[in-house]
Amino acid sequence: MSGKNEKKTALVLSGGGARGAYEAGVWQALTELGIRIDIITGTSVGAINAAMVAQGELELACSLWKEMETHMVFDVPEGSQPIEYAREIVFNHGAGTSGLKALMEKYIDEEKVRQSPMEFGITAVSLPDFKPHLLFKEDIPPGKMIDYIMASASAFPAIHSYPIDGTEYIDGGYADVLPMDMALSKNPTHVIAVNLRGIGIIDQEAVKAAPNLVWIETPWDLGLQFIFDIDNARRLLRLGYLDAMKAFGVLDGHYYAFSHGTFDKTTVKMADACAKIFEMDPTLLYTKEIFLEKLSEAIAASHAEAEEALESYRSAPRHRPVSEIKELIKNIKSIANQRVLTYIIAYALKEKGQDSILLTRPVFRLLSEQIPAARFLVKYGFV
Repeated sequence: MSGKNEKKTALVLSGGGARGAYEAGVWQALTELGIRIDIITGTSVGAINAAMVAQGELELACSLWKEMETHMVFDVPEGSQPIEYAREIVFNHGAGTSGLKALMEKYIDEEKVRQSPMEFGITAVSLPDFKPHLLFKEDIPPGKMIDYIMASASAFPAIHSYPIDGTEYIDGGYADVLPMDMALSKNPTHVIAVNLRGIGIIDQEAVKAAPNLVWIETPWDLGLQFIFDIDNARRLLRLGYLDAMKAFGVLDGHYYAFSHGTFDKTTVKMADACAKIFEMDPTLLYTKEIFLEKLSEAIAASHAEAEEALESYRSAPRHRPVSEIKELIKNIKSIANQRVLTYIIAYALKEKGQDSILLTRPVFRLLSEQIPAARFLVKYGFV
């Protein structure tokens, strides 16, 4: 018998085209964490992923994302460059999607979605009235589920509108790219939202109203929405997984993922900034030992930049008014690459320690990533 306070979790998936592999990575993490999904709503590529979630076939979803390439989704020749896809948009009023429909028919099983205990909902917009259609599975006529998922993913004018029974439909993002309000209509107690920063409208009031909201959005560039690339899909699957683990407190970090407890909270921020500046791999899960090893390799590769920074630091006057130092820092920041600047700061911190002008609040605001990174270099003896 259901209790009044029984947990009911909604997963809301945004649109974002080729970025959708990220959502599959999030789902993988949620599965490993044992989080049961009771309500699943999605728009555009989020509708495709939502159907896979409702089916409960994680491995199949990952296989789909590891298979998709642009020519398999849109009606363009294999090996097409972005300019050729753009030509399709200009001269044919959008690209055809017969390839995408073939993939949907291969991977989505309407009966499994209908029989799933999850509430499943997607969005689409009809033409010419631009009317939003918020459709749960019980609202979709039998045999038409793949058609409505295709309609939800028809990002007009980049993609042709999709006809269903005499009505043309376009991407649900024109109504709600992150169908939060739709999920809230089913009264969840907890909401997990995945934002791919796709083109479309987000209902901010619905976001504010979501109970116990966990928001998952990567700080990294997810790539172009309409270019499907297997290598990038694998990267996004991994980033989605790691970001979800961070969102639920299993891992630490913002840009990068650290095993929980690897560093204290302050040091994690320093390590995160350092890894970003030294362009370390964001798809790895770092322990302290592995992080220091990989950072050491990155520093060795930037030896020439370290020498350049040391020479600049040694030749700089040691005593200047605060106002001049701030101006100098602004100038350095505008002309030096991030690693050189970080080394210069690290040398200054090593010499002056807590007395360094660099640790004052106004200067820290100017160099909010470089100073923490430099502090990490000093703390672990890299300079």
